[in-house]
Amino acid sequence: MDHARRVSQVWNWLPAFRAVAETQHLPSASQQAHVSASALSRAVKQLEEQVEAQLFEREGRHLVLSPAGRRLLGAVRDAMRRVDDGLHALLEPGMAGPFRISAPGPYASIFVLPALEQLADAHPELIPQVSSVPNGEHTQRLLDGRLDLVLTDAPHVHDDLTVHLIGQLRWGVYAGDRHPLALAVESQTKRELGLQEALQHGWVSPPPGVVDHWPPHLERKVGLVVTQLHLAVQACATGRWLAVLPDAVAEAHRGEGHLVRLPLHLVAPQPLYVVHRRALIEPSRADVVRELLANELRGASRRSLRGSVQPPEEAA
Repeated sequence: MDHARRVSQVWNWLPAFRAVAETQHLPSASQQAHVSASALSRAVKQLEEQVEAQLFEREGRHLVLSPAGRRLLGAVRDAMRRVDDGLHALLEPGMAGPFRISAPGPYASIFVLPALEQLADAHPELIPQVSSVPNGEHTQRLLDGRLDLVLTDAPHVHDDLTVHLIGQLRWGVYAGDRHPLALAVESQTKRELGLQEALQHGWVSPPPGVVDHWPPHLERKVGLVVTQLHLAVQACATGRWLAVLPDAVAEAHRGEGHLVRLPLHLVAPQPLYVVHRRALIEPSRADVVRELLANELRGASRRSLRGSVQPPEEAA
């Protein structure tokens, strides 16, 4: 059988297969694809019969990809991205259309928005859409096209994604200016502050699985759990809780109460990355946005008062 005929026989079932493969749950795939679960199930069964291979294995209420299914999903993703890139080149020549970016709220304000100002001057037809998606959802959203680029300090490695180091951020321990430790550090006596003393106070922390680079061998007294970095900044500024924060974010805080960096050296500088799908047509829109972000990190490094930001060259 020639290649064109073989592809044409399975072509109509591939979107259904991809929806089921990426959710591994028929009701979720049905909602995402706007097709009934029974229709999706039939399409997958017909595809399996045509290719003479089992693409899924059932585990409880979920469908888990078999080795053959994983290979086919990779090929389908690649093919659909190539078609999508081709349509962009045909229907939206150059830098045009929506471009979906995820970054933690403070990073979006400090690094992403200034870079997008430059992007708007050079490519006014490209419409960025900025959000803050949890780290655990980045990979799937990049792979299925719901995100085009992610700015993160905790990247997930995947064969279909490319990770670029664009800089490094220094982190520190912070207290609001009304916190007892901040008052002690800023007093005329400027007494020494020990780690054990700091551990007696309450801390703002992310939920399990979310990184704030706290040393895992140290146990702290968690007084507040938040999922977003900008909430940790605001909570710390109240003067009730201590927090581990990027220096650049603390420096940019302009809310009520300023933040005091405590003389505790618990966290090493942390790399900052851009993650996006591997480019099939170059230069891609992601390449252009990534370089603008790297340039913004270079500018932030020059403006930094305390070396809170290192550009890509120094971070490498």
